[in-house]
Amino acid sequence: MDRRTFLLAAAANGALAIAPAAFAATPLDGRASRLSPQSVRLDWSGKGPVSIYQSTDPDAPRRAMSRVRAAVTSSAELPASMSPRPYFLIETKGGQQTRIAERLLPLEGGRNFRDLGGYRATDGRQVRWGRIYRSGVMSGLTDGDRAYLANLGVKVICDLRNPQERESEPSPFLKAGGPRVVAFEYDMNTSLAGLAGLTSRDQAIDAFAGAYVGFLDLLTPHYTDMFARLAAGEGPLAFNCSAGKDRTGMASALVLSVLGVPRETIVSDYALTQVYTPPAFYRKQMAQGAATSGLTAQQAQAFARMPPEVLDVIMGSDPEVMRRALATVDRKYGGPIALTKARFGLTDGKIAAMRKAYLV
Repeated sequence: MDRRTFLLAAAANGALAIAPAAFAATPLDGRASRLSPQSVRLDWSGKGPVSIYQSTDPDAPRRAMSRVRAAVTSSAELPASMSPRPYFLIETKGGQQTRIAERLLPLEGGRNFRDLGGYRATDGRQVRWGRIYRSGVMSGLTDGDRAYLANLGVKVICDLRNPQERESEPSPFLKAGGPRVVAFEYDMNTSLAGLAGLTSRDQAIDAFAGAYVGFLDLLTPHYTDMFARLAAGEGPLAFNCSAGKDRTGMASALVLSVLGVPRETIVSDYALTQVYTPPAFYRKQMAQGAATSGLTAQQAQAFARMPPEVLDVIMGSDPEVMRRALATVDRKYGGPIALTKARFGLTDGKIAAMRKAYLV
């Protein structure tokens, strides 16, 4: 079963539902789940009948969108092909609106490639769809996947992987004509050194949260460059690591924090990785060899010796990991926004520019 078939089956069974903290941020919010290559299901909060509009432009005004349903409540199944990517607007009779799209892109060879759009900031605005993406390794993307992403207009990819990872699974976008790939040199082994010898889930959560805080030093050039590009409006932009959950998870948490998204929504977004790519998926990858797991042979052997409850934390995205990591950022730096201003080149003006560019 390929990744796309697996994900469609999971969606049909309700396994890909967004966590409640990310779903019920305001009286009207929603989600889109793909049921088949030709259909999606929309669910939303709030009461009363709504109208549903559709477009292939994530920012299309309502007058430029096609109305596909009227006077429906709670949910709807709609015909919608995977490409060009569909975007939906739900509007109540009272004028409340929310924009919805598929969070996980329906790629054949993608790993955890998803859109950060749709989340509500504390001021009620939504993160714009189709502007900022997070992902795992992209070496498995098919020709069709690359064409799909080209249609989304991704201009730059911030590759957070180290040189060994990039060499073992090269980005398919290094060839001329695709998005620009930006990467920096560093040694990843030091960030994993503290994970050996863990014996319990709580120890693993503490150690992993500590490793996430360590990324702030290890990946300072990467995060500084990423924020500079976002502040300059250099998008649509994607950032990735191997699994798309740890280094990428910290990057996502920082970006969403800067955009004013509430903490629990950020934690819920982090936790989605273990829904889309559960620990069992990585165990299978490890069993198939380091070339497909994103780990060196030494790292794979060390992980294989860990207790199952420890490995589940390391291979998963337990929400408590991100909660503890961000709590440390609060204590150590005064919060994610203060951190990005002190360490990654943001200013009040650049933050205002980002919110103007990426919130609607």
